[in-house]
Amino acid sequence: MKKTKALIAACLIFFSGVCMAQNNQKEKAENQLTITGITGKSIKGSPDEKTITKLINDISNQIIKEKLTTKNSSDLSYMLNSKEFIINGALQTEEVHLRYKNQYIKNHTDWNICKNYKAK
Repeated sequence: MKKTKALIAACLIFFSGVCMAQNNQKEKAENQLTITGITGKSIKGSPDEKTITKLINDISNQIIKEKLTTKNSSDLSYMLNSKEFIINGALQTEEVHLRYKNQYIKNHTDWNICKNYKAK
């Protein structure tokens, strides 16, 4: 009888721990912001909506063409700025970063170009 009660108590503790972990994951997901577009310090000098859409699509297509990810365009996530380039959560090499930075960021050093990027 004591073993049964101890087993039941252990199971309840385990299941409550699992539920708490799942709730924490849900809270983290709800607190994340998914960004697609260009963010920066100044809106002045920012491209219009059509240009932003084309820029994001061009970067996405180049990433897939260069096989920097195995995901398709709709599942792709990235953030490119003057300091780093992250694709699907993975920091890219300095060589890849510089190539994309020189092609897409150019002199807009305050830009963050994002697609489906989850900000914390």
